[in-house]
Amino acid sequence: MDDDQTLDDLKGKTLAVYFFLLRQTKPISARQIQRRMGISSPSLVLYHLKKLEDLELVEMDQIDGFRVTKYIRVGILRFFVGLDGFFLPRYVFYSLFAISYLIGALWLFGWYLTPHFILLVVFSSFSIIVFLYEAVSMWRSRPTI
Repeated sequence: MDDDQTLDDLKGKTLAVYFFLLRQTKPISARQIQRRMGISSPSLVLYHLKKLEDLELVEMDQIDGFRVTKYIRVGILRFFVGLDGFFLPRYVFYSLFAISYLIGALWLFGWYLTPHFILLVVFSSFSIIVFLYEAVSMWRSRPTI
């Protein structure tokens, strides 16, 4: 199945359920998903899980519950990096790099008020602000119910 078709099928609450499952470190039952996500009924959760099973992204273990079998990067998921069940926007890492670069440059070159120093501080600060703004925007647009 191509990414465009998957993106069409993986949206709304189905995407939110998939994102929720991605953050789980062990299999989880439909009832637990319903309670933790605040979905109105377990049958609605099962409907979304069935869609995810049809896309071969999730499988059901008769004993433990549902678990993700395949991680795909479509839609908003392209902008997140997973770290052991916790997802962060990629822009967080870009801003950390820019902050380390600025701190390293300040430590290396000192605080001499030269035009080069001012340019370094201005452009580094601007990039840090932009990356942090984008990270917050991505965080707010993550799939949730």
